[in-house]
Amino acid sequence: MEKFTKVIDFIFPKRKAIHILVILISGFMLPGFIATLTPIDIESYNLDSPELEASEVMREEFSGAGNIWGFGIFVRDSQYWEEFGSEVDQVSSFNGEGQGLNYPTGGILNLTILREIDQKRSLLMEHEVSKFYLPLASEISGKPIEGVFDLASEFRVFMADESLLTKPRFDPDEFVLLPAPTNWKDCGELECLSFDDENVTQEHIDLAAHRMANNSKGSFLRFLSIDRAFLPDNNSNLIGPINGELQEDGTIISDSWGNGRWSASSAWMILNMDRDKMQQEGWTFSWLNASSEFGYKIDGFELVTDPIEYTNDECKSKAENNSDLCSVEWLYLSLEEDLRETDKTVVTILLGEGPNVEVNRELLSSAHLIIMMIVIVVFLLWFNLRRISDVIIVGIGLILALLWMQGLIGWSMILGKKIGFEIIFRSQFSNLLPILILALGIDDSLHALHRYKEERRNGKSLEKSAEISVKRVGKAILLTSMTTIVAFMANLTSGIAALRSFGVEAGFGVAAAFILTGLWVPLVRLDVDLWLQKSNKLKEESVDTLHMVPKEWLSNTTTKSSEYAPFVALIIILISALAAPLALNLEGDFQIDDFLDDES
Repeated sequence: MEKFTKVIDFIFPKRKAIHILVILISGFMLPGFIATLTPIDIESYNLDSPELEASEVMREEFSGAGNIWGFGIFVRDSQYWEEFGSEVDQVSSFNGEGQGLNYPTGGILNLTILREIDQKRSLLMEHEVSKFYLPLASEISGKPIEGVFDLASEFRVFMADESLLTKPRFDPDEFVLLPAPTNWKDCGELECLSFDDENVTQEHIDLAAHRMANNSKGSFLRFLSIDRAFLPDNNSNLIGPINGELQEDGTIISDSWGNGRWSASSAWMILNMDRDKMQQEGWTFSWLNASSEFGYKIDGFELVTDPIEYTNDECKSKAENNSDLCSVEWLYLSLEEDLRETDKTVVTILLGEGPNVEVNRELLSSAHLIIMMIVIVVFLLWFNLRRISDVIIVGIGLILALLWMQGLIGWSMILGKKIGFEIIFRSQFSNLLPILILALGIDDSLHALHRYKEERRNGKSLEKSAEISVKRVGKAILLTSMTTIVAFMANLTSGIAALRSFGVEAGFGVAAAFILTGLWVPLVRLDVDLWLQKSNKLKEESVDTLHMVPKEWLSNTTTKSSEYAPFVALIIILISALAAPLALNLEGDFQIDDFLDDES
């Protein structure tokens, strides 16, 4: 600590040079600060694990497997059927696992709803991104499907008698040809019509669904939601497993068989796209490589997603010009928006994609909270320090501390990319840092300035008051800052890249707060007071000024705590004993869903 005192003795007479140096360093930090103005990327939460490495290898080496993602097609509450365009809260109520949906007839297996699903498939097939579609092998019909795997197409294939379920099968074990599991030639009292026939009825759909459910080894039923069920209906000629249970081998077990039909509330619509071809034409699956564009709009007091609608030509141009690429997350969301605009009897919901868009929307939505925080901080600083100039000086110190922190982070990102050794992986954790640094910076500056004021009240000169404050309070702040930095650096042992990065980023922030708010702020306060003194405008520090909490309260609390030390210790032990089990039961893991709005 003697070296710290010598450092202060060295810089104290050179305060003007220190001020100039702070300004120059702040200017140097600007490019780094700009580099940090990138959207938060969920990919930063990646774990270092063989499984993830294998997944990455599979993506790179077996890109022909495509990029599979999908929508959920949910039956819409019938009261909204006359409205085009849908909202998530308009989905029909989920009755429970194995309960089906009573209205409309068949639920998602209703003819009208299947027609609407078919229209959505046509919309996707006509979209310009259809050039990227890859074939899918249907587990239900066994027939290759180009790009879009949906329920209506399965009915079309089956009712055209083109499904493998209606064809004889070769048994390689017995080396014999087995008869077809079912057929679409004998429909009983019904005529076996095709799905597109204008005379097809709900009875045809019920029969086709029944035969696919009974003969596809569970594949058809697994394509439906878990509330799938064979609902009783005495007017139906079909006999099925009421309250049946689907087994792993595809068989259905039930204690009761009777007349009815299959029903469910939702089904999948799956797309398979050529990942490699999309990347070649300007699309990216990495949020970090995507162009930063504002795909949101203000709706009342909320910020809602307004997906960016890229064109293939636009994305290809970005790739040719070596610009930031088009994010597929915006593509997914724009497709969802297009499909939602055609919703009438269903609600189309994108499943499992767009987390980066949602996380960044929530962060932007919190801007008003930041403004409120700034107002409250300014008020509390004034109430504590009771000098406008103190508030301004501390505010400048805090702003520069944040600038230095972000600048150091940004330069680390820039240099890391240059040398191929990246240590910064910004994530949502990074957004905690400004709050942390503001808290530390305010504490440091308040301790330093209050000691400075106290020494002035004791009759010390301005220079001596500032010197005592910086040497004594600064020494304590140095120790606490060092221990805090070491504590955050412990995150370097984490297997999560975002946590390792958070430790480094926090270390930068704590160091910046110490230098600027713990050391530089009192030096600025001194020089401002010297200038005021020369102008005969400097006021003496008032002894009676109330700073947040009356001194009598603090002194009485200290005295009483000392008098009742055993009792205070007992209370601390009891609280610690109660808190320990709760602390040990805290979950140490997290999922990406934990960072998203429950209603998103």
